[in-house]
Order: sequence, then structure tokens, then C-alpha cells
Amino acid sequence: MPAIALLLSLAGCHHDINNKEALRVAVIEHLTARQGQIGLSMDMMDVEVGSMSFQKDQATATVSFKPKAGGEGMQIPYAFERKGDKWAVRSRMETGPGGHGAGQGIPPSAGETAPPAGEALPPGHPTTGAPTGTLPPGHPKVGAPKQ
Repeated sequence: MPAIALLLSLAGCHHDINNKEALRVAVIEHLTARQGQIGLSMDMMDVEVGSMSFQKDQATATVSFKPKAGGEGMQIPYAFERKGDKWAVRSRMETGPGGHGAGQGIPPSAGETAPPAGEALPPGHPTTGAPTGTLPPGHPKVGAPKQ
């Protein structure tokens, strides 16, 4: 009889990952793996998951980033896919021109495209480090594949 109770309790221990913390961990793992590309230490950021929705093996959420040292933060919507018993970032979701969801300042994930160059930032927004003006003669187009 105790063996049956043990089996039933183990079967009931299905790990529910449809929660904010599981999505938060996925974003932190995703950005930490790309730290060399983005030049940002996730240890210096507070990351909080806001609105979220789940559909079978996919999820979406709006994630807020704010420097621990203080200052302005930003919100970026992400799409996730279930990978076993955890979530993985599939992509950032575009929200349209000028929206923080367009991901200014963070390089796009594999399969994504960067926002259009020269797109205006909201008033008071810090610069993103994106090139401005014209390029010198013979300079390859920004974003062009390396040859």
C-alpha cells in the first residue's frame, strides 16, 4: 500500500512552469548567454515579468528591465517556447515604430531583424549607440553580412 501512495504522489508532482518566475529565468538565461554581444551584465539589472499568457507549448510576456543602480528602465515583450520542463526565449516581439518592444539597445536574437536605422526615439530617451549620419566611402552597409 505505501508503494502505491508513493507512485501516486510522484505522478502528481508534475512541474508547473506556467508562472512568472519560470519566464524570468528563461529571459535571464537567454541574455546571460548573449552577454558578450549585448555588453550588459544581468547581475546589474532587476528583471520583472509583467503581463503574460500561455497557450500549450508557447507563452508571451512583457518583461521589465531596470538598472539596480537606479535610473530609467524599459519593457520588452518576449515570445517563449517550452523546452522540456522549462521555458526558452524564442524571440522578442515587435511593438511597432518607437516602441521599447522593438528592442533598441539589445541586439536581435537569431532569426530576428533589428529595428530600422534612423528610427526616432521617444523624447528624453538615451542614445542607443546606433550609427548616425553617412558612412565613409567604401564602408559596408550597416547590418550587411560579413564577407
